Parts: sequence; C-alpha cells; structure tokens
Amino acid sequence: MIDWPWDGVIFDVDGTLVQSASLHFDAFNAAARRQGAEMERAWYDLRRGLDRTGLTAEFSARETALRGRTLDVDRLARDSLAITIERAGRLVAENPPVATFARRLHRRLPLAVGSNAETEVVAAMLGGAGLAGLFDLIVTVSDTGRAKPDPSIFLLAARRLGIAPARSLVLEDSDEGLEAASRAGMTAWDVRDPVVLARIGSIPA
Repeated sequence: MIDWPWDGVIFDVDGTLVQSASLHFDAFNAAARRQGAEMERAWYDLRRGLDRTGLTAEFSARETALRGRTLDVDRLARDSLAITIERAGRLVAENPPVATFARRLHRRLPLAVGSNAETEVVAAMLGGAGLAGLFDLIVTVSDTGRAKPDPSIFLLAARRLGIAPARSLVLEDSDEGLEAASRAGMTAWDVRDPVVLARIGSIPA
C-alpha cells in the first residue's frame, strides 16, 4: 500500500490513459461523411469531453442551423461507434506518464476506469494500448446512462471498489470529467497540468 490520503484511484481513458483524440475524431468524421457532412477538427476539439450522444446531437443541430441539413443522429452515433471499435485495437497508444503511474499502482491500490465512452470502446482501447489487465473494474456511460459532468460514473466506480468518494483520487483530462469528480466529492488531478505529470512521475515504483 501507499501512504497517502486516498484508498483507490479512478482513471479516465481518452486523453488520460490513452492517446485517442485522432481516433475518435476520424471515426466521427467518417460517420458524418456517410451522410454528406464534414466535421471540422477545431470544432471537435472544443467538445472532446462530451459523450457520443451529446456530441452527435450538437453536430446535427449545427448542421441544421448552418446548412439546413438534417442528419440521422442515431445512424451517426451507430456508425461512429462501429468505426471506433474497429480501429481502436490498432490505432490507440498509451499515454506514457499516466500509464506508467497506473502500472506502479497496480496491486498496491484498488484501480478503476471511469469513462464517458461505451464499454465496448473502452475495452478495445485498453486492449489496444496493452493496459487491460491493470484495473479491478471498468465503469462507463453504458453502466449509468449519464455522462460526465454528471458524477454517476465516478460514484459507481467508487462504490464497486468499496471506497468512499472522499478517499478517491481521479485522473482526468477534460473539464467535464473534473467537474464530475468535484460533484462526486473526490480529489481530481488534471493530467493536462505539467505539475500533475511531475507529481505522478515521482511515485516510486
């Protein structure tokens, strides 16, 4: 065990444990092109913390407002999901500082994944990055039906780990995820912050 104030750690996946932004954008854009639309990378990057339902709904509304085009949102979500799963195993790479941190904590503290992605996507990404065996459990939007910034994903992960929210540490890379952790009463570290990366790098092996 590690002598610090937390009894367990919950990791986000996209942008935290794995480098996957290009995978997701390319999948969403490929799905949009099947309906004659084009998703700009800059637009997508501003919404990376959204779940699939939220992002596809916003994109459809934007297409209607700007171009008068009506998209099949359900098809857009289904196609983007299928494309993501198909590509994840070969196109996802670990995020080295956070993945190393998870490996150092493995078998020393309870570890969970808490993600806005669907369970099938998370499993494919963790498998593709070689991280699947590090975690005691995975909780996703598929389990709760409520995406971050709602705290449900993190609260369910803590409950299944058997630890109190106040004794849980969350690693995140999105504003939505950080808000969810705060609303859950958990400590959150933003892995976009160099200070945080230095902190996790100092944990002894």
